[in-house]
Amino acid sequence: MASPPERRRHDRHDIPCRLRVELPSGDDLRARTVNVCDGGAYFVVDHPPQAGQEVHVQLTVPRDTANTFFLEQFAARARVVRCDHPPDGRPGAGVAIQFEKELALALA
Repeated sequence: MASPPERRRHDRHDIPCRLRVELPSGDDLRARTVNVCDGGAYFVVDHPPQAGQEVHVQLTVPRDTANTFFLEQFAARARVVRCDHPPDGRPGAGVAIQFEKELALALA
C-alpha cells in the first residue's frame, strides 16, 4: 500500500528549542520542541491546550558558529492544529502548532 503524499511545505528539524506558549486564559506552558520548522512546531506537555486554540509563542533557537554559541528569539501567533493524547489514558499529549506567518528560522 502506498503511503499518503507529503503535505508539509517545510522540512522538520529535530531540534530541542525552548518554547513558551501563552494561552488565551493568560496561563502559559513551557516546553522543549520535539521538532520545529518555519511553519510550526511539535512539543509534549502534561496539560495540553485545546485543538483550534489561538496562542502566542516565544521560541528560542540555539545557534552556533565556528566561534560562538547564542540563542535567537522568535515570537509568533499560532494555532493549535492537534493534540496527540496517549492511547492508554495517561496525562499529557503531543501538541502540533502552526505559526500564523512563516518564520525565517534558517534551520539546515
